[in-house]
Amino acid sequence: MDPIAHTLVGASLAQTGLRRTTPYAGAALIVGANLPDIDAIAMFGGSDFSLWFRRGWSHGVPALVLLPILLTSLFVFLARRRDASVPVRSGVLLALTYFATWTHPTLDWMNNYGMRWLMPIEGRWFYGDTLFVVDPWIWTALGGAVFLSGDRRLPNFAMWGLFVTLAGFLLFTVVPGLLPAKIFWCAALAGLVLLRWRGVGREEAPSRRFALGAVAAVTLYILVMGAATRRTQRSVLDAMAARGVTVEKIMLAPVPVTPFVRDVVVQTSNGYHYGRASLWPEFELDLALRTLPRLEDSAVVRAAIASPSVRGFMNWARFPFAEVEETASGYIVYLSDARYTRTRGAGFGSARVEIPKE
Repeated sequence: MDPIAHTLVGASLAQTGLRRTTPYAGAALIVGANLPDIDAIAMFGGSDFSLWFRRGWSHGVPALVLLPILLTSLFVFLARRRDASVPVRSGVLLALTYFATWTHPTLDWMNNYGMRWLMPIEGRWFYGDTLFVVDPWIWTALGGAVFLSGDRRLPNFAMWGLFVTLAGFLLFTVVPGLLPAKIFWCAALAGLVLLRWRGVGREEAPSRRFALGAVAAVTLYILVMGAATRRTQRSVLDAMAARGVTVEKIMLAPVPVTPFVRDVVVQTSNGYHYGRASLWPEFELDLALRTLPRLEDSAVVRAAIASPSVRGFMNWARFPFAEVEETASGYIVYLSDARYTRTRGAGFGSARVEIPKE
């Protein structure tokens, strides 16, 4: 998931009353919820190195055991340096840090980008196919709970204004159609502003109840989305079997905003079938007439996928395919991952390798 979602998870957990259990609890929950993303430093090594490194070493089980201990030790050290008379309950702080840190890979696993739980022992990817990587409903529910209990000063309002502007931009410009969902989102925002204006959430007890309700609602939403994906998977497999197609692998990725549609990629022995599955009001599978070819066993393609410049991409790709273009000096091989792109060289989810003729 995106950093905003992880931060809101930590902040809303703190708002449920956990921040009062021990000094530094709020900070531990927010930092812990983002802690595995320390591997973002790999982005300075280039896009392919980032694909090779991200969601691996700092997201695997060994790191998830060690990182909370290091973070708790840092907070205890800072507390003693700042004011040794303030009692920090290190055991409670460690438990909260573990809880927050483990929410991070759990949410990351739920989208179709993938997660490597077993790194560095094993590099296998795991996919939950439950949430889109940027989910405005999670933003709204958790952000609303934090907004109602937040600081009333002008800089804080400005920060929330920027947040709403970003969410609105994504919803109204990136996602076409879905007018009922957009109207509902605007109504939810108006309701939150009205509640804030009336002072709801200013007191500790109502603030805690709103945060608990938001966390419960998001948890229920995730469970329902996961159940919908599993049910859709069974329906897609039945539909493919009725067409006489044997499925080797399948992806059912949520799309932005609407929980009733899944982006489908089905791997078979002769290629990748792709399209959309609608869940409501009734199941409907709409696959493209075109089938994407799997990686061909040719000298040019073998040379391309063995290139050090795409080591990360090939390790990360879930449904790789290649298109070869011959030039005067050699070949250009366009590598793509069908879960993100079905068009040659279409940005994210693709790579380009030049192979000389010799």
